[in-house]
Amino acid sequence: MISIRKPRTLRHDTSGSGTIERIVCAVTAFLALCWATSAPAHLTPNSEIRLDFAPGAVKADVIVPQAEFSYATGLATDNRPESLAAARAAVLRDMAVLAPDGRRWNIVVDRIAFEQIAGPPDLHMNLTLTPPEGASDRLLRWRWQVVMRQAPSHFALLMVDGDLAGGTRGERELVGALTATRPELVVDRGHASMAGLFANAFRLGAHHIAQGYDHLLFLLALLLAAPLRAAGGRWAGERTGRETFRALALIVTAFTIGHSTTLVLAAFLGLRLPAQPVEAGIALSVLVSAIHAARPVFPGREALVAGLFGLVHGLAFATLVGNFGLGAATRATAILGFNLGIEAVQLAVVVVATPVLLVLARSRWGAKARVALAALTGVAALFWLAERLGLS
Repeated sequence: MISIRKPRTLRHDTSGSGTIERIVCAVTAFLALCWATSAPAHLTPNSEIRLDFAPGAVKADVIVPQAEFSYATGLATDNRPESLAAARAAVLRDMAVLAPDGRRWNIVVDRIAFEQIAGPPDLHMNLTLTPPEGASDRLLRWRWQVVMRQAPSHFALLMVDGDLAGGTRGERELVGALTATRPELVVDRGHASMAGLFANAFRLGAHHIAQGYDHLLFLLALLLAAPLRAAGGRWAGERTGRETFRALALIVTAFTIGHSTTLVLAAFLGLRLPAQPVEAGIALSVLVSAIHAARPVFPGREALVAGLFGLVHGLAFATLVGNFGLGAATRATAILGFNLGIEAVQLAVVVVATPVLLVLARSRWGAKARVALAALTGVAALFWLAERLGLS
């Protein structure tokens, strides 16, 4: 239907178009952040040991330069089972983790491989360390003579990569250098409480979702169409304010249920999938939601789609739950805090996005702006998808 607008209304729309332009510019700047590259990997010829403390256990990532390891041990450095078994034995022979009274921590090798991630190839080992009965899980002596026994000039940097209960996450702390003349270092993380674990898990969840541009774009793309009705294969009408808020609440709630389900399954049942298909699935979810924001693909089923893809997003969150501790109580506390942190950021996004979505839906420039934002989101999703499938 064609209607004649009064001049004052036209002036109002012009102001609205300026608002839309600012919104598009802001989202474009946000999308530019999504093209950031990952952090650099190990590039130096020294070894590195990165510790991640959790209640009841410590995870350790060990990186030993392959060339130095081969020179020091004379062992084969391929990934045949017998070569990996020999490498595992050589490392465990020249290292120990001790309690203050001299008792040894139990060491389990979760993974071992010779691989080239960036720069020269390295020996990578993932370890799970548990203290002897009655000993603190936050105080240990790390003894290390790998490679250094045969090559005294070699050294290993010992770092704390994470300490969820103690507050460190994403801010690497250098403990010191293990050398031929100083092959032992003490790591004392002090006291940690369940309240501290909850608070730090909350911060971790909030930080993770705030920096998870793909997670946020998936949610925002689904929210773009929340104020609209579909008709004839197009977005052709507006929902009432109550209907819009209901749609927003259902989408966010379904996404929460989805990612919480796989997070709990990962924490308590050990559910895991390889990282590449999970990350590719997340990129695909962003692409699907972007297409839907431009043209209705599953009108009225946004909550269902949010829940199903939320299961995939939860598998990405699940990469962190291995550091949530060994006990059921500590894992439950950490997962609750982590999920609440995610929900706090999601709620903030919805609060900020809702008035913007309503402005878009009611502006004469709204359809063009929505399609433009959907297109930008789709481009970012295609870039991620190609990158995560190894096509770029």
